[in-house]
Amino acid sequence: MPTAGSVNEPGGGGPLLVGGIGLPWLRDVDFAKVFVERVEGLEWPENVLVEDLSLPAHRVLDRLVEVAPSQVVLVVSRRSEIDAPGTVRRSVLDLTPPPDDEVHQRLVESVTIGVVDVEHTLAVVRYWKGFPEGTVVIEVESGDVLSLDLGDEVEDVVEKVLVAVQEEVARQPSAATR
Repeated sequence: MPTAGSVNEPGGGGPLLVGGIGLPWLRDVDFAKVFVERVEGLEWPENVLVEDLSLPAHRVLDRLVEVAPSQVVLVVSRRSEIDAPGTVRRSVLDLTPPPDDEVHQRLVESVTIGVVDVEHTLAVVRYWKGFPEGTVVIEVESGDVLSLDLGDEVEDVVEKVLVAVQEEVARQPSAATR
């Protein structure tokens, strides 16, 4: 594991990483994985890397260290029950590290039983400062999780999320380099 200190510096020479974190085979909360599969073959600026990060938290951290992105746009889906399924939200990720005991618990679960979960990943990667400052999260409110296909409300926002991600890519200074 990396030591304390920032693993990735914003504005550095690394790529802009568009990463999807989903829970495989759980319908709407797997939106990000499905989204990445649908858009990774589209034309992106040469410095943009689109990847499925639906991995245990420590593996995502390792991948971020390997790629050393200068900017990150995360696509996730969670069920908060605050908004209707299919609601799309954008936020800048709060990089404040969680408490040691929370990270320990999430890391143990990720390593020993292979938990793949947005919350585990965010906790572990934020703790070791693996996200560059200004990391953006595009979040879709999920609905039903008891099926293999996306629910209609979530399926209907795929294009909206693509536009949001493309806007984030265009907004980043490194995206001008082709």
